[in-house]
Order: sequence, then C-alpha cells, then structure tokens
Amino acid sequence: MTRRQAELLLLCGFLILAVLLYRSTAAYPPTVQNSTARYVRFLGLALGFFSLLELGLWFRKGAAVKAEKLAVAAVPGRFWGLFILLVVYSASLTRAGFYLASAVFLPLAMLLLGARKPLTIVLTTGGVLLFIYLVFARLLAVPLPAGTLF
Repeated sequence: MTRRQAELLLLCGFLILAVLLYRSTAAYPPTVQNSTARYVRFLGLALGFFSLLELGLWFRKGAAVKAEKLAVAAVPGRFWGLFILLVVYSASLTRAGFYLASAVFLPLAMLLLGARKPLTIVLTTGGVLLFIYLVFARLLAVPLPAGTLF
C-alpha cells in the first residue's frame, strides 16, 4: 500500500465516522437533544468538514506526489509484537482482570520496546498499577474489570 492510498483510506474512514457520529444523535433521549446531542452533532459536522477539506487538498495535489511505499514502522517486529501483545491483553482482561493482565502486559511491553533494567521495569509497573488503583479504584470509585479467574 502506498502512502497516498493510506491517506485516502483514512480520510474516507473519517468521513464515514463523521456521518455515523452525526446520525447517532437521533437515538439520544429527548432530555439531552439540546445539550449533549448538539455537541456531538457539532463534532460530527466539524470532523466531516475538515475531512472534506483535506480530501479536496488531497485531490488537488493529484499526481504531483510520487508514490512512495508506506512503512508501518521503523522496526516492524516491534510494531507487530506490540500489536499482538495488545490484542492478547485486551482479550485477557475479562478472564484475568485488569490488575493481573496489566501486571503481565506492562513488563512485556517494556521489554519489547527496549527496556532492559529489571528494577526499572518492576518499579514502573508497580507505580503505574498503584497510581491506577489509588486514583481510579479509591478516589473515583471506577470499577475496573475484575476477571473470572479468581
């Protein structure tokens, strides 16, 4: 896939998202039609307008831009490894729960991205999980996925 094809695909995706976002407001309850629905409609219209504007500029450039091959990442192995790790992490959230899945995911992701010091990896993982527990579970009382394993 070339860069121009990826740009066109992304712009068309944003246009579809804008239309779906705007249309979704019809299903909002009548009590929020003058507040939240109006804001979401504005977001949909703004996204659609800027996508159409960028699409017009994209066509205006036309053939003047040379076709260059699209590189997903500088190091494709890291990119695909992280992608697979994210898929496994999101799939394991319901089974293992947030804290256990995150305690496994965070060190593996850090290793994959180049961190090598065990103390740094352990302290960072512990600090992130402690911060999330204190802020979200204790302070804001947000229920995080509990998991079915335990």
